[in-house]
Amino acid sequence: GALHPGHLSLVEQSGVDCDCTMVSIFVNPTQFNQSEDLLHYPRTVEADLSLLGNSACDAVFLPRVEEIYPSGPNPESRWDFNGLDKTMEGQFRPGHFDGVAQVVRILLQIVKPDILYLGQKDYQQYAIVKRMVEIEQLPVEVRVCPIVREPNGLAMSSRNLRLSSQGRLDAVALSRALFRAKSAAQLNHLPIPDPVALVEDVRRELQANAALKLEYLEIVDADTLQHIKEWPLHNRAVLCVAAWVDGVRLIDNVLIGKPEPSQSPIELGNPI
Repeated sequence: GALHPGHLSLVEQSGVDCDCTMVSIFVNPTQFNQSEDLLHYPRTVEADLSLLGNSACDAVFLPRVEEIYPSGPNPESRWDFNGLDKTMEGQFRPGHFDGVAQVVRILLQIVKPDILYLGQKDYQQYAIVKRMVEIEQLPVEVRVCPIVREPNGLAMSSRNLRLSSQGRLDAVALSRALFRAKSAAQLNHLPIPDPVALVEDVRRELQANAALKLEYLEIVDADTLQHIKEWPLHNRAVLCVAAWVDGVRLIDNVLIGKPEPSQSPIELGNPI
């Protein structure tokens, strides 16, 4: 819900690849570990449908909670994610990924798509869903699409609707710090400086910003999401951040190293 150009980029990519594109709009209660966050999450269904009417979308799935959870919205804990759920979001949002995997499994069972498109901004969520699909042996390909950013570099998010004008300006500090770190790491196409030093440099920069309340900043292996102290042999890592700005929790990330050839997730709108 609360669709923006980042969501629409997934729709358009599906429109290029597929004969039929379906969009689901559902604010899933089982993935919110704080009731206040669920209560305040933006719901703009009429505006969403208007946007989709001018896109490659062929159908919209807009279920009620009781349709998805006939016995009530109780999050399941049934998957072994191989540690993908233990870091970053998993540490600060207990039960979140059980709820994500649960609702996506239900969605895929109902729709039975050939391809599922997810955004890179929720990179850990993409990794979790991909793992769930493997465990359940579902006949669907999971594709990740690039982050879409505003001209100043801020990653597009439904939560941005809750930011004040000043908050939107303050939030740009996140992407600027991430892209400076990415540039430093890939100087001359070599992973320097080492990951630990890189993270500490970015952490100091963000913690010195009074407008931000840093929740986590981690550099992890792009496949396992485990913390790294030296660059992985395949030279792919993700620098991830979560921070509170203007009372709103925001996440962002940048990929460092070569992306998977089949997915080529390259961030758009690199901030100046």
